[in-house]
Amino acid sequence: MEIRPAETGDQGALMALAAEVIRPERAGAFIRSHVERHHLLVAEEEGEVVGLIAYRTDWFQCTFVSLIAVRPDFRRRGVARALYARVEETSPGPRLFSSTEEVNAVAIRMHGALGFAPSGHIENLPQGHRELLFYKRLRPAP
Repeated sequence: MEIRPAETGDQGALMALAAEVIRPERAGAFIRSHVERHHLLVAEEEGEVVGLIAYRTDWFQCTFVSLIAVRPDFRRRGVARALYARVEETSPGPRLFSSTEEVNAVAIRMHGALGFAPSGHIENLPQGHRELLFYKRLRPAP
């Protein structure tokens, strides 16, 4: 498996993956925005996109993962772990944040397995569920 920056030619596959997690009508603009900012990494296996991670590095002077998606037939094979590891390596700051809805037990367990700790929640979002925030210190504070 190769982890690499997203390329313009990946956009169709990326939009399809993103649409499984966020609404399909949001997926196109979301993917284009992250590709343009060079904040989207792709997991590729035998020439096919099997996962993606979108992030930003300007979230309260921290890196924040805004979307992780893995094709169903590649889940539980280390794809998300490899994508998060690459973001950790390239993060300009010492802190990494991520989130998931409170009803997503699989994602909550994944964050724990990746070394994240709970960091709070956001209420009153349109989807009707609290968004749980997770935190991971990447390097000691200066």
